[in-house]
Amino acid sequence: MTEHPRGVARRLVAVTRGGELDPSTRSGALDVLAGDDHRDRLVAVLRELVVATADMMLCRAESSGPDKAFVLDLRDDSGGEVDVDTLDPPVRALVRALLARLNDNQDDLESQLALAMQDDPRFDPVDVLVLALLWTVGSIEWCEQHDAPTPGWLA
Repeated sequence: MTEHPRGVARRLVAVTRGGELDPSTRSGALDVLAGDDHRDRLVAVLRELVVATADMMLCRAESSGPDKAFVLDLRDDSGGEVDVDTLDPPVRALVRALLARLNDNQDDLESQLALAMQDDPRFDPVDVLVLALLWTVGSIEWCEQHDAPTPGWLA
């Protein structure tokens, strides 16, 4: 991948928000899903999305610091609680990567991202990418509605 992962992430966010890739130019945004090293490139893009999402989520927090810990309240479509351990392994790892970033644990962030992209024929890495994109887009929309800042590179 010659383009920085942030550039790819920015393009994917734009497409997710309803934009279109210009068919007359080679955008490179979807190249993250192809090639021998696609999982490494995908991890780099996922890292950017998770970091951006966590940073925007921190805008919602009333306070943060070393004496604070963040947890996620996971819910299904009907509002019922979801136990993180019941999620498919790549999704569970992505949730834990987000928590690691929220709680400023870089080592856990990296190991969870690697687990999310572990080569397993039962799981499609595109599903993890889509989930991360939806989280990022949802966070951008919340920030826009509440006049909260978004990471400048997403603009």
